[in-house]
Amino acid sequence: MTFSTPLTRYFSVAAISVLGLTACSDDDDNNQPTPVPPIEVAEAEIRVIHAGSDAPLVNVLANGGSFVDDVDYAMSSGLATVTAGSYSVAVDAQLADGTTTTVLTAELDAAEDMEYTAVALGSVADDTLMLKLIENPEQDIAENYARVQVLHASPALGLVDVYVTEPGADISMMDPTLSANYMDASPQLEVPAADYQIRITASGAKDVVFDSGTVPLADDGDYFISAIPNTWSGASPVALLVALPEGQLLLNDKSSGSDIRVIHAVADAPAVDVFLDGNSTAAISNLMFKGIAGYVNIPEGEHTATVAASADNSVVVIDKAPFELDLGASYSIFATGSLSDNDIQPWIIMEQPRMVATEAKLTVSHTAYSAPEVDVYLTATSDISDATPVLTDVPFRETSGSLSVAAGDYVVSVTVADTKTVAIGPLPITLENGGVYGVAAVDSTTSGAFDVILLDDFVMAK
Repeated sequence: MTFSTPLTRYFSVAAISVLGLTACSDDDDNNQPTPVPPIEVAEAEIRVIHAGSDAPLVNVLANGGSFVDDVDYAMSSGLATVTAGSYSVAVDAQLADGTTTTVLTAELDAAEDMEYTAVALGSVADDTLMLKLIENPEQDIAENYARVQVLHASPALGLVDVYVTEPGADISMMDPTLSANYMDASPQLEVPAADYQIRITASGAKDVVFDSGTVPLADDGDYFISAIPNTWSGASPVALLVALPEGQLLLNDKSSGSDIRVIHAVADAPAVDVFLDGNSTAAISNLMFKGIAGYVNIPEGEHTATVAASADNSVVVIDKAPFELDLGASYSIFATGSLSDNDIQPWIIMEQPRMVATEAKLTVSHTAYSAPEVDVYLTATSDISDATPVLTDVPFRETSGSLSVAAGDYVVSVTVADTKTVAIGPLPITLENGGVYGVAAVDSTTSGAFDVILLDDFVMAK
């Protein structure tokens, strides 16, 4: 990431060389040019943070030049050193059709030895997206201390209390470390480098709505912490985005767990029950082919899944298959394969449930056991004769991941790879901005060779 203006501390000055002398004397050694000292350039530091929970990827420009591109929600540019001076800052949203549009602008007079953090926060959907600018003098951190600054960047929450304590401390009789309303930024606080616990409550209350668990703050660590809307798993309304001088990390509430759902994609298998972690009670009962068991929250970490016929649990088709989940993440677990071929396996994909106000999000997955590699078309009509596929050579148990798609009416056609022979579809669909959609190709039990399962906003509100 670069500005169009210099980012280095010193300009180098070319030395003047003497090409030759016409005479020699004892004074020759005294005729060397006087060294020119380097010219010191006044500098500042700038960082940009994306905290707009329904905003798309953005590019940030300064004085018309690129500062940083492809900044997604919950990302920080890191601190960049720039020449002190005036900057016109623009934030350009990346739209699903490949174009960009300027959504935010600001004028910044960057003074020498100052640090500026520009946070895009608010909502695109209700036209409250804005830039919040926080200024701090550049200064050293005391030895054996860490520096912390906190920004309330979650518009759905009002006044909150923040407790930064030693792990396990009882906050019931404790005053908060600080209180903040939406868009309030605390002063920079220096605390001894150690392990801490960060908890957030409604103002004047002690019921914790966010709990970080144990968080180490390192010696000389510099932490800019934004409380941002939680678009991940769990019940907490916020997550903490910790911006570092270089990059960032995300702190989900310690009890966020993971969201999982199960999809029955085996055409020749009966209804099934799903058991987790060896439990004798089914977590999901009587799941039919093409059935979707909606998201449930379970602890992150290592688990096993057992799938058995609902009519007779002694008929086990998947036996204690191991899988691992990350804190804050969402997953779809497909039962895939063929019962007659004795080849049924779980297939897990990570989902991206965050809604984006300027686009639809579409995931296409190949779970049709009998289908060869396929191409996927997304077109305005059912005529694909001159169309180019959006996905090519997709094998069984592969997914597109979350695709950004402009809102509108489309036709999905799935063909045998490198042909125009339609195997699935044409399937008319309507995609809306802010929607999250999934299409899974499966074998058919009725007419035709293949069918589809429609997920997310096709079948349920998210």
